[in-house]
Amino acid sequence: MRTPVFPARQRGFSLIEMVAAFVVFALGFGVLMGILTASIRNTRLAADYTQAALWAQTRLDVVGIGEKLEPGRKSGRFDDAFRWELEISKYEPPDTTAASNVESFQGIDMFRVDLEVLWGERRNPRSAHFVTLRSANADAGVTGGGSGDPGVDPSSGSSSRDRNRGNRESKQ
Repeated sequence: MRTPVFPARQRGFSLIEMVAAFVVFALGFGVLMGILTASIRNTRLAADYTQAALWAQTRLDVVGIGEKLEPGRKSGRFDDAFRWELEISKYEPPDTTAASNVESFQGIDMFRVDLEVLWGERRNPRSAHFVTLRSANADAGVTGGGSGDPGVDPSSGSSSRDRNRGNRESKQ
């Protein structure tokens, strides 16, 4: 009597194993895509905040230079994406009676400069707020604006140092 011969069991992956592997791959790929999307969004947001800070620096650098500081509000646009709102207000130090050098502040006005840089769509607006203090002589009201060299001749644009060097060279 002969025993029946059954075919040898085939080797390979079953359908359930293939479905399980695909589910694991799909979940891993979905998580990876979520992380990548968040990373790109955060990078774009950081770039926008950096651009806003650069625009704010350029705007704040000229406040009170060549123009009198006066309390009030102004607004404008940097470009198509970024706009600004500026508010200048008189600033009173918190407790000037306790300060030891109150006399040294006589004749100096302090101004608080608030700048808000805005960008983004109406449904998702973004903004960055910057605050600084500016000082101005009570008489003139203008800070800075000069070249910093007291020996500058406004008619020629050259300094006394340049003129003296030229005189030494011509004498030799």
